[in-house]
Amino acid sequence: MDKRRLPKPSHAPDLSTEQKILAAARQEFSERGMDGARMQAIANRAGVNKALLHYYFRSKDKLFEIIIRDLVSAIWRLIHADLEAQPKAPDLRSVIRSLVSSYISVMSQHPEIPLILVRQLLTRDKNVRVIARSIIAEIGDAPGRIFSAFAREAKSGRIKKVDPVQLIMNIMGMVIVTFLSQPIAEIVKQETGFGITYDEKFYKARIDFITDMVFDGIATKERAS
Repeated sequence: MDKRRLPKPSHAPDLSTEQKILAAARQEFSERGMDGARMQAIANRAGVNKALLHYYFRSKDKLFEIIIRDLVSAIWRLIHADLEAQPKAPDLRSVIRSLVSSYISVMSQHPEIPLILVRQLLTRDKNVRVIARSIIAEIGDAPGRIFSAFAREAKSGRIKKVDPVQLIMNIMGMVIVTFLSQPIAEIVKQETGFGITYDEKFYKARIDFITDMVFDGIATKERAS
């Protein structure tokens, strides 16, 4: 998978102070949410004093905003790059794969991120606005190109006439559940010896599976045959 991502995970030995703080904050937010997370706890996890933490990020809200901004930027940077590398009118399967691959590739390096996002959305936390603003700031013209691919394929009769927003919601659901299921999948694997190992092979298979399921599910019989 493409390695142009967010800062390296917290086990990497060459993290800068800023990266250590971000890694610690992601972990703290995923476990305790925004309300429960404490700057002192983040400082302790990062191995820095609280004053240095405030020097870099000023507040907990600012720290959360930067984490979400970096995540969204990394994902949409990949989507833009994939779309730019394709013909002006990319085929729909390639567009779907680009969406799935970009999200899974980034989140696989930081599996705590989906937990943070889901927690914030379920509690309707005030920082949901941060998430929305970050997405709006980064998506650029990609949605227009994505929706154009849907419209083009539907008009040609190669896919069923489906609501692309609904379809993208389904795609995102399958992507997110990949990571929400990880703790249970790992326990099952440990206890029984069967199940999923979250590695490069699994992520590639997951990208292929979601892409095929989504595209084949909306392709017309003529296209499928």
